[in-house]
Amino acid sequence: MLPRSHWRHRARRAVPLLVPLLVFPLLPILLCACATPYRPPLLPDTPPAVFPGLIDLAAQAGGREADVLLVHGICTHDAGWLDQVLPQLTRALRDASTPAPAHAAGMDGMAPAVQIVPATIATPAGRLRFDALIWSPLTSALKRQLCYDQSAKSSLCAGTPPYPYTRARLNARFKDGLIDDCLPDALIYAGAARETMQLRMREAVLQVLSGMRPEAPLVVISHSMGSKILFDTLLRMSDEPAGSPAAALARQALRRMRLLMMAANQIPLLSLAEQQLAAPEAPVRAAAPPPDSLQALLRLRHAARQGAADGNRLTLVAFTDPNDLLSYPLPPERYAAEGVTVYNILVSNAPTYLGLLERPDTAHLDYLGNPDVGRLIACGQPVSKLCDGAHP
Repeated sequence: MLPRSHWRHRARRAVPLLVPLLVFPLLPILLCACATPYRPPLLPDTPPAVFPGLIDLAAQAGGREADVLLVHGICTHDAGWLDQVLPQLTRALRDASTPAPAHAAGMDGMAPAVQIVPATIATPAGRLRFDALIWSPLTSALKRQLCYDQSAKSSLCAGTPPYPYTRARLNARFKDGLIDDCLPDALIYAGAARETMQLRMREAVLQVLSGMRPEAPLVVISHSMGSKILFDTLLRMSDEPAGSPAAALARQALRRMRLLMMAANQIPLLSLAEQQLAAPEAPVRAAAPPPDSLQALLRLRHAARQGAADGNRLTLVAFTDPNDLLSYPLPPERYAAEGVTVYNILVSNAPTYLGLLERPDTAHLDYLGNPDVGRLIACGQPVSKLCDGAHP
């Protein structure tokens, strides 16, 4: 009689042969059993979402340019990021002329710097000037310490020794990307490098804001942790001595801001790193958390605009895919205030298979590549008449 170990060995060898036989007949069913529950997006209806798009801000610029500031989120990005997102953001703008972005500009010196990538597009309603802030180079050197763990080497890790062990395909994809490349950005910013990162971002923001017209409308489109870095930096600039160029430009930018489009919001998560543990004698029900950087900025904007007669409101739109493991809606009661309207919009960035899984990397990274998000940013809600006849 053959030993039990022999039959276990035979069974293990048979499993890979059986998997295709079982899966292939089910493949059409699996492919059909997918859904995108928030395509089209789910917009709030109490009150109904009403906000302008980029095309409307271009029309309000008085024949000049409306300014759009873009900031990417976690994971490695380079100057080509604007090449990827700009066509999607402008696709719905009828007859828009979208030239290739200019070469990235950085600060002088050998230290890693935030790169600035500008681009200007013409629309029938007016011009839009984009400035993308690429802060990813700040964390690249530290993240390379994890290259030995990547199964499929990214461009950041090209040339490093191969990973010698076997990983399941999906585990390898998510470990290489979300864990080895993306999560470290948040850990680095929460640690000893935070001060330096803010100072480098300050240099870039100061350079960009210095080239803008003080009366031009401003749109900010930020993704993931990029929102947090930008807000922290603007607060830091605002706290500099009164009359300093940095403080004046930061406060001016807050007054000019008409639209704040946030995708993959991590403010509720990242702000936990700035809070103390409750005292042992504190009641079980904790007090309200201290203001996060977004709340502080909105309060600063409100104070700066008291007595202003321009009537310009700020609309804050938060795009969230509920299957995005790293994203959180923004509680309107924390951020809505006089002169500020908050809308949470639910979107689907990729299909959900069998109601079980949407790819975590796609769910978090593809907001600005989502045509629904691009249309809402470009044309507003309801769709601007200036976008009539645009591509869907």
